[in-house]
Amino acid sequence: MKDASIKTYVDNIRDVIKRYHHFLITTHIRADGDGIGSEIALFYALAGMGKSVFIVNDSPVPQIYKFIIPGTGMYVYPEFPKDPAGVVFALDSPTLERLGKTQEIIPQDAVIINIDHHISNEYFGAINWVTESMCATGEIILTLLKEMNIDITPDIATALYVSIVTDTGRFTHSNTTSQALRAAAFLLERGARHTEISKNVYNANPFNSVQLHAQVLNTVSLHAGNQIATIWLTKEMLEKANVNAIDTQEFADIPVSIDGVTVGVLLREMTKPNWVKVSLRSRNGFNVNDVAKKFGGGGHKYAAGCEIQGSIAEVQQLILEELEKVLLQKSGVIS
Repeated sequence: MKDASIKTYVDNIRDVIKRYHHFLITTHIRADGDGIGSEIALFYALAGMGKSVFIVNDSPVPQIYKFIIPGTGMYVYPEFPKDPAGVVFALDSPTLERLGKTQEIIPQDAVIINIDHHISNEYFGAINWVTESMCATGEIILTLLKEMNIDITPDIATALYVSIVTDTGRFTHSNTTSQALRAAAFLLERGARHTEISKNVYNANPFNSVQLHAQVLNTVSLHAGNQIATIWLTKEMLEKANVNAIDTQEFADIPVSIDGVTVGVLLREMTKPNWVKVSLRSRNGFNVNDVAKKFGGGGHKYAAGCEIQGSIAEVQQLILEELEKVLLQKSGVIS
């Protein structure tokens, strides 16, 4: 099912929810605010319907989002309840592979409901509600809950507000639509704890994270006539600052924030030896999803990523060559 109406998606999901009792909710590796906020909101909704529901993720929860998870029974693989799930909600994940090790615990006969807003989604579920026009997966979850006449409690509203505010970059990214702002206003009306969200997500930085931020800023370099900016985050820097890589997601927004830069690149050494995680951010109509796909990754038009084998310097060179080629094509220098 692809490009169905909202009513069709809701009716199909409602039917599945009625027929099953055990539910698993999961999201992509290195879960962000959208994935976690969407999971928490859906958890509360299903639990409120009397369903047996649990959340299992491949990665730990970043420190800044832990305030919204008490009482939800969230597990990090390999820990998980032994009751087999009849239905699996895969949220904010464009592929099954992006679920990481969690995909190993999905029963073969489980109904997979894939809810996402990534342009690179592979429609891997029995139901695939994939809507790129929505600012966040959390906005799709909000639509689902409203259409099902589920009470939006303050806990649900807070989780979904986290989803929307983080995926729009505090309402600064190009996905900040009038619809997104109306959704945020609705959630505030339903009791979303805006002050608590602002404090935990944006104004509670540990001192060692601030120190790491300073180190990363020292790695900034400009390329291609200052149209591309890159920064590095090495394992040594993370170890020295005693910061978990899961708590550095916001660093990807640093290079593209520089005036005049079209594409920003964060290159982070992974725990897997000789592999680099590449996070791409862009503006001015530059589609970084197309670039990420060439290296086996994907995401959104203006925010995408991939993982490439090699040293951080080697990977930077590969990415720069591809980005510079696309910039030249856009300028008409090469065809």
